[in-house]
Amino acid sequence: MQRQTTPEPLASRYREYQPGPELSAYVECFWTHESVMPQMGHRVLPDGCSDILFIRPAGARPELLMVGTMTRAGLFDLPQGDFLGVRFRPGMSAHFVTLPGTETVDQRLPLEDIWGAKARRLHEELWESSSIKTSVVLFETELRTQLATRSIKQHVPLPADRVLRHAELKRGLVRVDELAHHAGLSARQFRRLCLQQTGLSPKQLCRAIRFRHAAVQARLAGRGEWSQVALDCGYYDQAHFINEFRALSGLTPGEYCAAE
Repeated sequence: MQRQTTPEPLASRYREYQPGPELSAYVECFWTHESVMPQMGHRVLPDGCSDILFIRPAGARPELLMVGTMTRAGLFDLPQGDFLGVRFRPGMSAHFVTLPGTETVDQRLPLEDIWGAKARRLHEELWESSSIKTSVVLFETELRTQLATRSIKQHVPLPADRVLRHAELKRGLVRVDELAHHAGLSARQFRRLCLQQTGLSPKQLCRAIRFRHAAVQARLAGRGEWSQVALDCGYYDQAHFINEFRALSGLTPGEYCAAE
């Protein structure tokens, strides 16, 4: 599923590429965004995911960043150029990024500060890459290598992994105490692990995942038909849905859909 944004102008193109089986439990997709002209105030909505992002602006030095989980919509000025990202499933970047989620939430950090020499090497390889396909392979190879070089102990899934995946599959419609129970943890222990892996509390994470699905459903619904969307996405009523949409996106559902 595409990370939700406000609709793109015709001068840009977004694509997704599925990871291989070794990474599918950790990576939702690799994605590209190509802009033939700068875009001001590009809105990105929270979705419970974090990304590694390679930005190659026209005529400028590229950047390789860790983009943490978002608690609210962000507005970004995008340069003309190409963007390549790795979108991790909720909480799964913790297998590749040593910083706790609480230090990356709502942040864009140089990956070199986290990975050191590995990030510098990957940055140069991506910069020299001549095609999107080659760039995706470079990203995928680096992540597979990191998995292969971990110790046996590190290969054991983290206690919260399975239930975070369950929350993702349930589109956020699950009680926090139920998640903690399935993880074999107390509510307090699970909250601490969820914050460690995602930067969000379990309640915030489920809220973001549910909102992501709701944003998709709002696009598919007829204009103003929010009662059914609210019901399908587990909101109390239409007012609750609209208030949550505004709180997380900065827009009402109507404003969001009118931007198409």
